[in-house]
Amino acid sequence: MFLSLIPLSLLAVLPFSLAVSPAQSHFRPPPTGAFSSTLVDKLSDDEDYTTLLVLLQRAKLIPTLNRLNGSTFFAPTNDAIHRHSSLSRFLSLTGDNVHEQLRQELFYHLLNYSIVLPEPEDHNILVTKTLHFPRDHAEPPSEDPPPSPPWLPIPGGSLGGESQRLRVSHRSGHVRVGVDAFGKGGAKVIKKAVEAANGLLVGIDTVLTVPPSLADVVSTHPSTAYFHRILTPEVLERLNKTAELTLFVPVDSAWNDLHPIEKLYLESEFAANDLLRIFEMHAVAQNGVNWSESFNPAINCKYLPPAVCSNRSDLTVVTTINGQQLDVVTAPDKVLISSAELVEPDVYASNGVMHTVSSLLIPEGALQLTPEKYLLTLNCTSFISMIHSVELTHLINDTDAEYTILAPQDDVISAFGDEQLPEKGSDELKRMLKYHFLPGRWTQKSLKDGLLIETELEEPGLNGRPQVLEASVSSRSKSLAEVSPSISFGGASTIGEPIEVNNTVIYFISRPLVPPGDSLQVALPTLEFSSFLAAIFSADLADTIKTSPRTTLLVPHNDAFKRLGLLVSAHLLSPSAKIDLESVILHHVIDDVVYARDLQNSSARTYPTLEGSDLHVEHAKNGSITLTPSGGWAGLNAGLAPLNLLSETGAVHELSDLLIPRSVQLTVGKLAKAAKATTMTNLIIKAGMEWILNGTAPPADSQWAQDGVSGTGWTLLCPSDDAFKKINMTLLYADKETMQLIVGQHLVGTPKSSDVSGAPNNNRPLRFRDSDTYTTLISPQSNYRDIVFREGEGGEIVVGIKNARGTGGKGDWAKVASWGRATTGGGMGGVIQIDRLLVPYAAPWWIEYGVPVAVAILGVLAIGLFFLGVRKVWRLDRSEATYEPVEPSEQTAVTKAPSSAAAENVKSFVAGGFGGVCAVLVGHPFDLTKTRLQTAAPGAYTGGLDVVRKTLARDGATGLYRGVVPPLLGVTPIFALSFWAYDASKRLIRWATPNRTDQTLSTTELATAGFLSAVPTTLVTAPVERAKVLLQVQGQGGSGPQYKGVFDVIGHLYKEGGIRSIFRGTFATLARDGPGSAAYFAAYEVTKKALAPANASSSDLNIGQVILAGGTAGVAMWAIAIPPDVLKSRLQSAPTGTYSGIVDCARKTIAVDGVKALWKGFGPAMARAFPANAATFLGVEFSRKLMDATSSSSTTVIKKKLPVKSRTLSASEIARNPKSFETWCSYQGCEQVVLSDLPDEFRPHVDGVFETSRRLPAEWVDKACSRPEFVSFITKAHEQCPELFSADVSPKDNCQLLDEMKVVFAAWERLRSLRSEARASEADFVSNVYEMLRSGPVRESTYRAKWPIGLPQPLQSLRVRTASVRIVNAKSVIPDCAIFVPDRAISHLSLAAESAFKQLKRSRLAGAADKGEGSFGCQSTPSVQLPPVPGFQFASSFWEDKKPLHSMLADAYRQNRMATAAAVRHLHSLHVRAPVFGLVWADGNVRAHVDWCASKGSGPQVRAVIVRSAPFPGPAPRGGKGAGEEGRVHEWKLDNPAEIIQVFLLIKNLDHWTVHGFKECIEAGIEDLLESVLHEKRPYQPWKRVGTLASGRQKENRTHNAENSSAQSSVPATRSTKAKRRTRRSS
Repeated sequence: MFLSLIPLSLLAVLPFSLAVSPAQSHFRPPPTGAFSSTLVDKLSDDEDYTTLLVLLQRAKLIPTLNRLNGSTFFAPTNDAIHRHSSLSRFLSLTGDNVHEQLRQELFYHLLNYSIVLPEPEDHNILVTKTLHFPRDHAEPPSEDPPPSPPWLPIPGGSLGGESQRLRVSHRSGHVRVGVDAFGKGGAKVIKKAVEAANGLLVGIDTVLTVPPSLADVVSTHPSTAYFHRILTPEVLERLNKTAELTLFVPVDSAWNDLHPIEKLYLESEFAANDLLRIFEMHAVAQNGVNWSESFNPAINCKYLPPAVCSNRSDLTVVTTINGQQLDVVTAPDKVLISSAELVEPDVYASNGVMHTVSSLLIPEGALQLTPEKYLLTLNCTSFISMIHSVELTHLINDTDAEYTILAPQDDVISAFGDEQLPEKGSDELKRMLKYHFLPGRWTQKSLKDGLLIETELEEPGLNGRPQVLEASVSSRSKSLAEVSPSISFGGASTIGEPIEVNNTVIYFISRPLVPPGDSLQVALPTLEFSSFLAAIFSADLADTIKTSPRTTLLVPHNDAFKRLGLLVSAHLLSPSAKIDLESVILHHVIDDVVYARDLQNSSARTYPTLEGSDLHVEHAKNGSITLTPSGGWAGLNAGLAPLNLLSETGAVHELSDLLIPRSVQLTVGKLAKAAKATTMTNLIIKAGMEWILNGTAPPADSQWAQDGVSGTGWTLLCPSDDAFKKINMTLLYADKETMQLIVGQHLVGTPKSSDVSGAPNNNRPLRFRDSDTYTTLISPQSNYRDIVFREGEGGEIVVGIKNARGTGGKGDWAKVASWGRATTGGGMGGVIQIDRLLVPYAAPWWIEYGVPVAVAILGVLAIGLFFLGVRKVWRLDRSEATYEPVEPSEQTAVTKAPSSAAAENVKSFVAGGFGGVCAVLVGHPFDLTKTRLQTAAPGAYTGGLDVVRKTLARDGATGLYRGVVPPLLGVTPIFALSFWAYDASKRLIRWATPNRTDQTLSTTELATAGFLSAVPTTLVTAPVERAKVLLQVQGQGGSGPQYKGVFDVIGHLYKEGGIRSIFRGTFATLARDGPGSAAYFAAYEVTKKALAPANASSSDLNIGQVILAGGTAGVAMWAIAIPPDVLKSRLQSAPTGTYSGIVDCARKTIAVDGVKALWKGFGPAMARAFPANAATFLGVEFSRKLMDATSSSSTTVIKKKLPVKSRTLSASEIARNPKSFETWCSYQGCEQVVLSDLPDEFRPHVDGVFETSRRLPAEWVDKACSRPEFVSFITKAHEQCPELFSADVSPKDNCQLLDEMKVVFAAWERLRSLRSEARASEADFVSNVYEMLRSGPVRESTYRAKWPIGLPQPLQSLRVRTASVRIVNAKSVIPDCAIFVPDRAISHLSLAAESAFKQLKRSRLAGAADKGEGSFGCQSTPSVQLPPVPGFQFASSFWEDKKPLHSMLADAYRQNRMATAAAVRHLHSLHVRAPVFGLVWADGNVRAHVDWCASKGSGPQVRAVIVRSAPFPGPAPRGGKGAGEEGRVHEWKLDNPAEIIQVFLLIKNLDHWTVHGFKECIEAGIEDLLESVLHEKRPYQPWKRVGTLASGRQKENRTHNAENSSAQSSVPATRSTKAKRRTRRSS
């Protein structure tokens, strides 16, 4: 009956599905029995609920409460209601009859079913559904319950048709209602649950708060404070009004994963759009609310009806508002929402539910935080606004591109002022803003001081290339080591730390950056550049320099004009020199952009300028940079200070000096005009000497050219116009001879050594030091025409006529006012402006001519008397001392009376001492000149004559013999030791070679003996040289004498450092005298033999020949002894501690003065070498003959002259003489044939070597494989010889061949370059073309250059005639190149214990008993020099270059044939059957020939050997095989691409054949030789030249002389007879 009272429409909408259990039926009458009272009754019975009843009545819910059946009512007590502001306010309201809000809050306390309260042991949270259906009331609520009373909840609303939920839990001994997901909070149940007839009444201590909207939930939840803080009004509105909303809110800690700048951006006013996107990524607005049980299968169903749990479905994927899908993954211990962990589920709200998660649910790349957003956040709004005005937003909105942004913040721009910034939207502003963007991420670590970084600004002045910006990085002090360095860009400092976000680095700068202006605008603020900039404007070059793209301006500072020389500066700045000034200025503009890093690190040596010529760059070890101009004079350069002043066309750097190009010719005339010397200029012109002004040599038909005047380097002493005021110019112009005399007095021929390193930039045409003397044009006319400079007080410089007397100083000297250096004549000469005219001085005749004539007469008389005495004594005995042990049987038959050995030693001692004294007296002035040149400071002397002149002027004639006592005292022991050591050394050499066949020492052995003789001599020479050097150098440089004599020097040295100080420089002395003595004795002996007349011995040399031999020996010695002598002199004269030894002395000398310093004094030494050593031998011979004459009564000498052998011709001399070569060939059995005569066994070898076809890939021709020039080269080769190419050759398998062809191409290009040079020599072809072409392809064999090859013995069947001995006796030939089989390839033939070489060497049939040149070890190699490890050596090919001495190609061909003939004879002697190849290179062409051995005759005569040589006639015609036409000589022309490639391939073939085919022939031949010698017992036949050949007549004469000698010698020869006296040159 009760159910009938409820309308059907209301029953249809009530949630019966939530209470279908029979035990819990809704809206039924209370059952009779135990529970007869209703909930209202229970409330009425309890005084704690009186307030609640009042509220129920006001809400008109008493009927509703009575009608409920099986419900649960969480009833707040009176105190709870009064504490709750929301419900307590309804107690005072009287006018409202609707009370909808009150009604909904009370519905939130009602459940439509009865529950069982959780017990203490139950830890689960009970989730219930209330009768509160939250909704957004679009219209005002009705006063009457719809559709009819009573008031019942209407399903639907903002939770997708579901009612609001309520949690119940048991915690801390109490049941709590309205707890959170973790059971915290809520109202405590304070009254015992009372069961009524229609439900359960539960008293609670607090009114349950109805969940507000999601906006309020977010704002009040403790872990979503940051999310609430960044919400925009739009997002808040959507949180308030959006129904059925599921919100996943990151907790506050999740936002810390963002970059601080990103967080700052989200908090700014500019992040509204991105915040809305973030909200939509975290919000789900599907049908229904996604409670946690929808994705949590472990939800507790204990307290829910079974129908509720059975109808639940699990959700695994939810889609956010922006379409993003969130994967829900349930795990036993946690739930993951995509990558975030669910922190707190189900925070209830009126329009949905909120879940908090551990991290943001933003996909990677979904939130584009552009640089613009960061800049807006970081207070750069003005900067962004300007960027938008010029449409450069792509620079700040691209997140993929890497940029470094230099951003001025708003306060910086406001302080800078709008009036100083370009107008918005203008091109100028756009240009400026681009200068603030740097491509790439330039972090602090990647920045370096002075680094130039490209910007986004592309300058037209840089041809569209990016403008650069300089970064400055300065380090902090140690106390601030942990602080970042100070960084600035373009002079603008950075503020704070840089911001690095994603691909962008942002620096905040102290001011906006202004792009560089033009070069002049950039340089203008520097006051030190004002002079040069003024010159630019005066030359009208400002626009040219401003607009020339990609240029670098080098600006010299103001002092550069002064350093250039006042006259040069005055000329350039004069109106008439505008063209020269333009050239000078444009020479300072490099035609390229060169920054400081390029200048410091680039390997470039030259830079082009706008003037047209180049600047040369030099880098010093200390890092300094020097620029040298294309013109000017030697030493003109400028130090470069790389400033990196950037301009819109390049850069600006600072120079220390002005640079002069070669197009500017600074002549004497221009400088004289700058000196305002019009009168002097006219005087020169009227004197017919205008060539001086033009900087040219005198005309060929002028008297000056006829007098031998040449050169263009003249310095003019130029008097100003005021100097001619007191001179009658009319009379002077009428006297041309006087004009020429005056002009000549003012003209100085500038020496090449006049450079002054101390002068500013070497701007002086002459040195101005005190006493510097120079010759003038008229100096040869008189001794009073030289000029001399003097330094006065205060640095004043005067110049005057040297030794002029009698004019009272009025016309002899003048003050130097200014100067300028000319660029003509190699930069020598110029103009020196003086204030007076120098009038030529004429001395009286008795002063000018008397003294020189008297000295000359006395000198001639003294020399004449000396040689008259020498000649008289010389005629007493015509015999000459020899310097080698002489065997009586070979040279002379000698009979000598017994003589005392002591007497002979005394004679040698006295003769050597006298010769040494002569050497010192003649050579000491030269030696003093040499020593002073070697030890003086750079620039002290201009040459040897300058040393003599200054020495005579300072010390007189005796000054030339300063320091003569030490060498005079040391001469006797030095020479005695030298001769004794020389004899002992020769005896030592003979003792070391007991098996020698000839007792006559060779030239090498004589040189070795000479070297050893210097070892004991050094013990005396070193201290003597030490004292001599110290005495010689004192007084130079203006210093006075320091030592009184030699004993004073020795005493001083001993006090200074003991014996070690006295013997300082001993090793340096040995380094000089050892090689010098070797060359000395060897040269003397060789010269004596060469000068000896035919059929005469060296004893018959006359006085002139002795002088020539001795002088030649001295020259040979000093030619190699100068460098160690320089080091010895410096080492012995330097203060203690200057050098640590000879090596340190050499290093420091070269570092300071260059390598040329080691040859200082070469001229005086060579000038001294000949006369001093000639005097030595004359002294020795004269004294010895004089002493022999006094004892001639006891000595009888019987001499028989023997024939003297003529000199043997060298291989080169034989090749240059066709007749000599023909003679040599006839004795060697050589004949020339054609290639068809080649034996069949050799033909495969020869054809394989000359085969070059089908070696290159044909694909190279059709496909570009390198740069165009190389492709053109290959194409031409294919056109000339297509046989070279083949389609079967794969390019991929021939990469190395491609590299080799590029080498051939490089050689071909060099050859073409040499062809364009008219003066290219054969040596140029060798070094630039041949060597490149020859060395590359030789990879397997051994390549040897300049390797001496032994020549063969003449055939035994031929008798050598006397006239042919000197030809046949040639022992060696030196080809330019030789190809050998590598020693490792044939080591098994030589090194093994039972190798063929060792077996043959032990065999007597192979010459084992012979240990000299005839030994098998010597005969087994074609080389003159035996290998370090004895063994076989084989050569397969020899190459010869045409020499300058060769008159034609035939000379080189003949010499090459001598080498190949030797190799062929060597192979034949070892039974090796193989050809030998020869190549001849000349004038860029190559010829080839093949040589082989053939036997002539048969039977017993088969041993006759013939060496045949066939020139290569060329490859066969196209399509043929073999070689070309017989009888012709093929010539490969290297100018043709095809033929140079053929030569290259020919060499490759030779290289391969040498270690394969040739090696196989060698192994077969050696095996045959072993069989012949060891088994068949046939003796080995040597092939190489051994000993010295002689004709038959010579042999007879030797035999006859030996018999006569033995018959006449009845007394054995004494030792003094065998070892004749010897002499030694001076120290």
